[in-house]
Amino acid sequence: MKTLLPHWLLPNLQNLEEISMHHCDELVEILGAPTSEDKEKGIDALIKFHLPKLRELRLMKLPNLKSICSTSGVMVCDSLEDINVYNCDELKSIPPFVPLVGNGQPFAYAPPSLTIRSSTEWWESLEGDDHRNFKNVLHFNLW
Repeated sequence: MKTLLPHWLLPNLQNLEEISMHHCDELVEILGAPTSEDKEKGIDALIKFHLPKLRELRLMKLPNLKSICSTSGVMVCDSLEDINVYNCDELKSIPPFVPLVGNGQPFAYAPPSLTIRSSTEWWESLEGDDHRNFKNVLHFNLW
């Protein structure tokens, strides 16, 4: 398995509260982007991954995991509280998590209640400036 959840499956998973992946050597992506076939059908490259009840994302010992969601996607997860990352050395970025306020507008870069648990080495290996935005609004537990 290379992709855990393709984008077209997400509307059927609106009650999903936890994603926990462990010891899956072939997994490359958690939330899958549209395929080239989807793009030919006119599906927009920018995707909002709506998981309104997702509270926890646990990623452990996934040596080939490169992304949580596609680079052209954002995660709309108002209830996300905890992300655990352990031994996912190829994961080099964190996607934008965009909670929505009452009027449907983005609140911030991430839910204010979100805690990321990871090793200091992994945190320091993140590429780009996106992870720096998390430091302003998130609580971290680094091992």
